[in-house]
Amino acid sequence: MTLQSFAPPSGPGDADKAAASEEVVAGPTSRARILVVEDEWLVACDIEAALEADGLDVVGIASSADEAVRMAEVHGPDLVLMDIRIRGRRDGIDAALEISRRLGLRCLFVSANHDPGTRERAQAARPLGWVPKPFSASQLVSAVGDALQSLRS
Repeated sequence: MTLQSFAPPSGPGDADKAAASEEVVAGPTSRARILVVEDEWLVACDIEAALEADGLDVVGIASSADEAVRMAEVHGPDLVLMDIRIRGRRDGIDAALEISRRLGLRCLFVSANHDPGTRERAQAARPLGWVPKPFSASQLVSAVGDALQSLRS
């Protein structure tokens, strides 16, 4: 979702200035493509709404490891937001490892499961960070912004 100005340009070159100001308002994370992997539909919808309100493009929502890998292959997101406990035999760490190995994509884990053993196992996927549940929209957006910035550097 990009913030738009509804006032028409008033002179030559004003359309370009208006477009540039829209990009500044939307922030440095605008247009980044995010895949959300979350099996609780309402949580997934809340995540999607928070990201889109910040100008990010949610390319899909997966609820299992197999679905996450398929969607990552099809959509080629910039970042994957990955829950740990998801539907199916494999968990989010398994999905993150496969996505990293096959596609070179990195994840930001968003999970209530953040005990030391889980975190240690997840390190093999080279996560960009960890957002513990429950979280606020601002905490999520901030963590995503940090992860995207890390990918750019």
